[in-house]
Amino acid sequence: MISSIANILLGFATAAPGTTPANFWMPEGASVQAPRIDFTFEVINWINYVFFAGITIALLYLVIRYRQRGKNVEFSPGPEHNTPLELTWTIVPTLILVGIFFMGFAGYLDLRTSPKNTYDIKVTAQQWAWEFEYPNGAKSTSELVVPQGRPVRLIMRSKDVLHSLFIPDFRVKQDLVPGRYTYMWFQSDAANDPTDDSDFHWLFCTEYCGDSHWNMNVHVRVFPQEDFEKWTKEQARWLDVIPEEDLYFMAGPKLYARCATCHTIDGSDGTGPSWGPRDGLPALWERIVSGKGKVSGGSKFIPGKTNLSDYIGDGKLYLTPEDYFKDSIYNPGALLVSGYGNQMPTFQGQLNDRAIDALIGMSRNLDEFNADGTFKDQAKLAEAEARIAEAKAAAAELPVEGGNSGAVTD
Repeated sequence: MISSIANILLGFATAAPGTTPANFWMPEGASVQAPRIDFTFEVINWINYVFFAGITIALLYLVIRYRQRGKNVEFSPGPEHNTPLELTWTIVPTLILVGIFFMGFAGYLDLRTSPKNTYDIKVTAQQWAWEFEYPNGAKSTSELVVPQGRPVRLIMRSKDVLHSLFIPDFRVKQDLVPGRYTYMWFQSDAANDPTDDSDFHWLFCTEYCGDSHWNMNVHVRVFPQEDFEKWTKEQARWLDVIPEEDLYFMAGPKLYARCATCHTIDGSDGTGPSWGPRDGLPALWERIVSGKGKVSGGSKFIPGKTNLSDYIGDGKLYLTPEDYFKDSIYNPGALLVSGYGNQMPTFQGQLNDRAIDALIGMSRNLDEFNADGTFKDQAKLAEAEARIAEAKAAAAELPVEGGNSGAVTD
């Protein structure tokens, strides 16, 4: 513990970039804010240790020194007043608390006052996923990627309930309140390896927000500036460079990762209905095409009509199964699947037609995917990745204005 606080003191005094060492209480720090926060934490900890030890030793001494001896109880008058002692236990704790206040207040101001040259990323939280939007139009839901050595400001909002964004390694945390924007900034000078997916920091939601709150955990990765620019360009165009025939297994699993918080594909129970066979009914796409799916409510529900066949077809609410699938994503409260409530958020403005096509293709070919949404035929996947590698490289050389990313409507 002593060596830990010594390292923190050294890092704080020299303002050294990079990381601060992990200890019993804290993970490794990977932001410029970490040394100050760790130093404050350790100072308060050591104050606790000293007072705990002092009080415990004094208590033990008094218990032993003034214990009753024998059967005779002796009474003696105790001290009623001691000015030096009373001044000491008043002045010393007051000075300690004033010191802690100034340390904490200085740290608070630093966390709440972002530099002028920040890289701004918009963050949207909803049950139960994060969405990160970059200045070039790129969007990501599976990870937050930030540039190395540059202050990053998160402009955050919630679509539904109270959420809280916490990155332990960066020592930053901020609530996202419905109907209000909140800010948070950090800077990390320690880069992750862009080629190693296992090299990352965790981002958690630390405010209970419903059934799948536990699954609002994503990775944070810090890329060198050149790799970061390359990643944002590729992220802005990632759907555009995938051939149509490869769309369902190249883009489908990546898009489904967000759906997976509520929908399984193996028939098991979830917050939302499974894409796989369930309740004696076939898999999702077959339920839609055959009209065997059951509905029990919604803004477009017609009393007495409880089968999807009552809503899909010529002259009906949806002309084709594809129309129903798309509207279920853009307007999930229109028709509610029997046994489930209106909990799904709308993805209007977040998924374009190519993204919808990818999800439809995936639902049509569920037998080609594992229960976790990954594609079974890894050889076919490798061939497709090789085919589009050159297309991605070419797309990365083009200027990006607005981006498509599969997260913007046409």
